Amino acid sequence: MLLSTVALISPMICVLLSLALLPLIVPKFWKKHEIKLLSIISLVSFIADFTYIKNPSHLISHAIFQDYLPFIIMLFTLFTLSNGINIKIDAKPSTLGNIIFLIIGGTISSLIGTTGSAMLLIKPFLEFNKKRQVKQHLIIFFIIIIANIGGLLTPLGDPPLLLGYLNGIDFAWLLKHMYKYWFFYILLCLIIFTILDTIILAKDKDAREHIQYYDKNISISINGGVNIILLIFTALILFININLNVSIMGLEVSSIFVKDSILIFFSILSLRLRDKDIGEINFKPFIEVARTFLVIFIVLAPVLYLMQHNTDSIHQFVDSISNDGKNIPTAYFLLCSLASAFLDNAPSYLLFFKMSGCTAKELMTNSAPILTAISVSSVVMGSLSYIGNAPNMMVKNIAVNSKIKMPSFIAYCLYSSLIIVPISYILIKLFKFH
Repeated sequence: MLLSTVALISPMICVLLSLALLPLIVPKFWKKHEIKLLSIISLVSFIADFTYIKNPSHLISHAIFQDYLPFIIMLFTLFTLSNGINIKIDAKPSTLGNIIFLIIGGTISSLIGTTGSAMLLIKPFLEFNKKRQVKQHLIIFFIIIIANIGGLLTPLGDPPLLLGYLNGIDFAWLLKHMYKYWFFYILLCLIIFTILDTIILAKDKDAREHIQYYDKNISISINGGVNIILLIFTALILFININLNVSIMGLEVSSIFVKDSILIFFSILSLRLRDKDIGEINFKPFIEVARTFLVIFIVLAPVLYLMQHNTDSIHQFVDSISNDGKNIPTAYFLLCSLASAFLDNAPSYLLFFKMSGCTAKELMTNSAPILTAISVSSVVMGSLSYIGNAPNMMVKNIAVNSKIKMPSFIAYCLYSSLIIVPISYILIKLFKFH
């Protein structure tokens, strides 16, 4: 049992360590051999699956065709559509301007999803701050607020909450219970941002002449109306539970295939109707993310398999760290946070959702603190690492392609933790998941 567990988990650990350490320790070697190393780890994971899992073909095919492909098609569609929208902000970069930008972005994230919002806003955000000399902290707060926390309000915001909605959690329940966490997380993040940005600006003598706290002369123009409409329809398609199985020439076509086909059609339509003045799309950031997440989905599958087949043991562990059941919501919050940060926030949410042993109705009433803990941790804690949520790495790669030197994997985890962990502690003490 121990040998099989180690064999199934080791590839995921190797991927995490490779992404965290190799670019830092041997950057040239990693850049040259990244694809080879990740391919070898994937092969080792396949071998472990076929050695220790009863039906490995089903597990692997499910991971690739039912999890990864819909995920990457969604990401490709949102990336393509957002690149067909050109938002120009004519103003000097300012602290207040960035605060307003992050608030608006954090609100939009709950309407069109964190991925859609991040892809739509990262380029105008970079353009707005192009005269800034120090930009790392800007991107970090963009990832935390727009690519993660902003999705707390509705099932549209983030995949975990969408899974909850599809499993019976009311739309209204989420609004009623999540708004205070959404508000206070963003508020406290912006307070930290204002202090940090003020300190950085005070030391940035070269940039100060181009920057001010507030610029009243501001104008915004938006091009790409067709893509805006397609983006809204994409958000609706991702949100609506299309339970539709179509029969074509005797073959059953699943609802997932129907959704993916619509999204691919939207992508093609966007490329065909693209305004030439906007320029060509640079697909390099997308390709890098697609490649890395393919490996992550492959090595993640056996880990989730083990967790799903050992829910009783995990449940006992939750009880053991919850002070004899007195702090069960906090225990759920901590474990789901860890899983969401380094595995995948959507399956992590679903795992702990099912592990609670409650129906959706029970979770919304008698066990509401547990559901609140799972919902908040799965959405917010995706910001703790580059792989915690899909748009994190995409935003990072777009920033790198824009010549911004981003923190390493470990450095980003440290920076984001210094922001999010203290805020989470305050909110747990303040609200206690009620």
